Amino acid sequence: MHADWFDWRSSATRDLVVLSGGVVLASILVHVYKVAPLLFQLGQGYVDSALDDIVFILIVAVFLCVALTIFSVRRYRDLARETKARAIAEGEARDLARQDPLTGLPNRRLFNEKLDACLGLAHDTHQVAVLLLGLDGFKRIKDKHGHAAEDKALCEFANRVAEILHKDGVLARIGGDEFGIVLPGISSLETPTNLARRIVASATETFATETGAADLAVAIGIAIAPTDGMNLHELVRRAERALYRAQGDGRSHVRFFEPEMDMHVDRRIQIERELRSAIKADIIEPHYQSIVSLKGNCIIGFEALARWENRTWGRIPPDVFIPIAEETGLINALGDQLFRRACFDADAWPETLRLAFNISPIQLRDPGLGQRMLSILAQTGFSPHRLEIEVTESAFVRKTGVAKSVIDVLRQAGVRIALDDFGTGYATLSQLLSFRLDKIKIDRSFVSHLNDSTDSQLIVRAIIGLAKGFGLTTTAEGVEDAGQLAYLVANGCTEAQGYLFSDAVPATGVHALLSAESDRMAVAKDGTRTLHD
Repeated sequence: MHADWFDWRSSATRDLVVLSGGVVLASILVHVYKVAPLLFQLGQGYVDSALDDIVFILIVAVFLCVALTIFSVRRYRDLARETKARAIAEGEARDLARQDPLTGLPNRRLFNEKLDACLGLAHDTHQVAVLLLGLDGFKRIKDKHGHAAEDKALCEFANRVAEILHKDGVLARIGGDEFGIVLPGISSLETPTNLARRIVASATETFATETGAADLAVAIGIAIAPTDGMNLHELVRRAERALYRAQGDGRSHVRFFEPEMDMHVDRRIQIERELRSAIKADIIEPHYQSIVSLKGNCIIGFEALARWENRTWGRIPPDVFIPIAEETGLINALGDQLFRRACFDADAWPETLRLAFNISPIQLRDPGLGQRMLSILAQTGFSPHRLEIEVTESAFVRKTGVAKSVIDVLRQAGVRIALDDFGTGYATLSQLLSFRLDKIKIDRSFVSHLNDSTDSQLIVRAIIGLAKGFGLTTTAEGVEDAGQLAYLVANGCTEAQGYLFSDAVPATGVHALLSAESDRMAVAKDGTRTLHD
């Protein structure tokens, strides 16, 4: 039977055994050497009470010394164990504070410490490279396969990079889907370049998960000390800017830091500041590009396109300021502002004309967007039956529940739904069909190559056929010449827009376009001109 109180690991148990052994040993010695009779005889031979007191005091003193010695030894051992345990705990705490719990790699804190130490040794022939790795497709894995698959893919990627790097540098996880590498002692740019290429190649191999294979890509930004700086934070910041440029170039790109990147970021910061002021002053306005029916050869509506004329920078393209608005959280305010103005403008058009308005995927993450748009429609008096909202495929990949609820609210009010840039995103056909679309827009990247690419012709024909099969209309974007138009008409495309028909014009220019079309139609009736002469 096990007794909990009798534990050999306990210092109290060991001390009890030692004391008990000492008492037994003392009893044996007293018996062997007949100490008791001798003390009795000694007591009879001496009647001096003072001597008795001295003997008693000596015995008590010896006992106290023995007890204090045992207590001191025991306390010393306890303190030694406590000190050792505290040192171990502090060491583990230091390790945890410098280690990523998921991958076991160093975290940003240890990454900075290692980089700072390497920078102290850097010079022209002993350079230090900082590589920042940003994963692309990481969120898609989470959305499609779940958190467990996300963690597994992340660890697998970390293991692949660690095997490639071996002991040549320090690999750290410095963010959710971002890694950093410190590569000391390099003598040329070939070393970090070759390393980056091997990492990119390793990421192209599929990652196995319990629910199927997953794909990742990695973009890499590189900064070199001392060329790009000797300050830790400056060097990391410049590697981040190189990474940002690599991600902008597309999947699986590698970029070294270049001085103009600083100018690009500074310009972006200034544009963001100007954008906030422009939204506050309601300066950004919608322009309108005509949408033409290819069957009736007439304008059936206009698409609202954001235009911004800045007093410092001149005309800033939408593909520059719209992403900034999305990244900074300004897109909802900008979108509501443009939509309100577009509804006011469109309400003055003939009732047969529709308004097409683009909705950002970021806006569709807002559950209140649908009701807010309906409120603007009511305030401006524009009919929801004349409104057509355009959404891209990426809006259907993430948070589809929110996007679907927003679209359902608008559809129930009579708003038509068009899929913009079809074929350029990652949504599955089943995801797209679950949103009950009314129209598919053929992306300009396909239309622009209709005259010289058989592949583009096959893709456009397939999209038109798919739309017909599901009873959807099709609009071709970016139509610029008669050859493209002829192919679209021959294959049954229903609508088109582009420079062949008109550029985007301000609200004041819509009346002129309609008047010009009315004149052309009148002439066409006389058989002297057609719409596309």
